[in-house]
Amino acid sequence: MNYDTHRIEICGGIASGKTTLANLLGRSNINPILESFQTNPFWRAFYADPVGTAFETEITFLLQHYHQIKSAQNSKNLIASDFSLYLDLAYAYVTLPQNKREVFLSVYREVEKELGTPDLLIHLKCDPKIELQRIRERGRDVENAITIEYLQQINIQLEKILNEKAHLHKLLVIDSGLLDFAHDEEVQQSILDQINDNLALKRSGYGKIN
Repeated sequence: MNYDTHRIEICGGIASGKTTLANLLGRSNINPILESFQTNPFWRAFYADPVGTAFETEITFLLQHYHQIKSAQNSKNLIASDFSLYLDLAYAYVTLPQNKREVFLSVYREVEKELGTPDLLIHLKCDPKIELQRIRERGRDVENAITIEYLQQINIQLEKILNEKAHLHKLLVIDSGLLDFAHDEEVQQSILDQINDNLALKRSGYGKIN
């Protein structure tokens, strides 16, 4: 079953600005869908033992994201999630051994088949050094073990996946390390204009976002 809904997915590394952008879109006529990472029962355990708990963590996040998108799409509104199925896939390639990855991929393929691809994928590219600085600044104890090498692995794998999937959807790339859409109103408006152009919202019937 494919849902007839316009969907934006925002992807990028840890602390690349995904939630900030989703909340910015939420100030216009877009429904933001935010990841409830604290409700994943394995989230804290993963950072304490990423090798031993990766499988249950990644599968749970994938199914949580699937359920959030599926539930939101039933409303027939234009939605924007601060998570992406492609990012779930990137994490799986980085954290899972091949045997566990094959199980993950079988679930992923079923989820992707049902939900379909987003109308627009926004890729927030950000230097791992900036990501790590932001992680330290937000002060979540559970994230203290995150290394710049891990951030680099996620970013590299995500970019590889996006290149492979480029023919499936529109892709808007934003350098979130350089563009301050958290505070700069001119940057905010510029990004909204780019999203309008990519979605062609006037033709979709949703109107222009502000």
